[in-house]
Amino acid sequence: MKELLLVLFILLRQEFNLGQALPFSEIDQYFKKLNSPVQGCLVDTQFLIAVTDELHPFYEDAEFLFEKLAEYRIPIFTTVTTRSEFVDIRRRFIITETMMGMLSASSKWRISVATQKVLRAQKTWIDAQAASDALPLLTDSRIKDCKESFMPRTQSGQIGWVQLCNEYLSGKLFESWSILSEELNLNYIDLRGEELSLYMNEKVHWHKMYSISEQTCLSSNDSMLVNVLNCSKFPFIVSADFDIAYSVLASNSEKAVLIPDNLHYKKIKGLRF
Repeated sequence: MKELLLVLFILLRQEFNLGQALPFSEIDQYFKKLNSPVQGCLVDTQFLIAVTDELHPFYEDAEFLFEKLAEYRIPIFTTVTTRSEFVDIRRRFIITETMMGMLSASSKWRISVATQKVLRAQKTWIDAQAASDALPLLTDSRIKDCKESFMPRTQSGQIGWVQLCNEYLSGKLFESWSILSEELNLNYIDLRGEELSLYMNEKVHWHKMYSISEQTCLSSNDSMLVNVLNCSKFPFIVSADFDIAYSVLASNSEKAVLIPDNLHYKKIKGLRF
């Protein structure tokens, strides 16, 4: 009886064009059901982070999905929002690794006892994040706490915050996006042009972003990405983010979101809207 109800539920979702969330492992079956050629797909920031970081819990899933997209020759598209978010997360990764490295006895940098205390407290938090399979990188508020413990400029043999940033961040953010864009052969959708993109069915308007955000309390950046998906000719988005999957499922769109198997079966599969 339960199996019959599940089949009816799936058929009803398809009949009324409700959003779908599918695990990466079902990508072949999904493509077989599509009635038209796929011009491309959107990807979110979390997928890009997962496919570039071997320590990410979804790294192997992301590698598998990326290879599948290459096999089917489906172009990958990003937006300015995705690029901005990726660069921001890379910034946090780099500065987190840099400051945690300063606690090593072999570190070439001298820091004050007060700064060491702050960094050790942050390391305790990071270790707890890693133990719970969360991304082990500092939040902006925690980075700010660290910044306040450093002197602005290098003096008395102790490295200043500005030199630290110059040493480890200068040029690295632009470089990281350029390398990623080249390795994954990313395409960029310019939403600011006067003419409608070849990949869009309609112009993207800000007011739709507000309603998408209000529907499931989705962040503004993610809401704008879902907004672009809904306005595009792309049938699906690739994501490693629970919130985006939740939003697509809750929508009245025919769009789909492909997510890592573990995320799908643990947090998404049992949801009913």
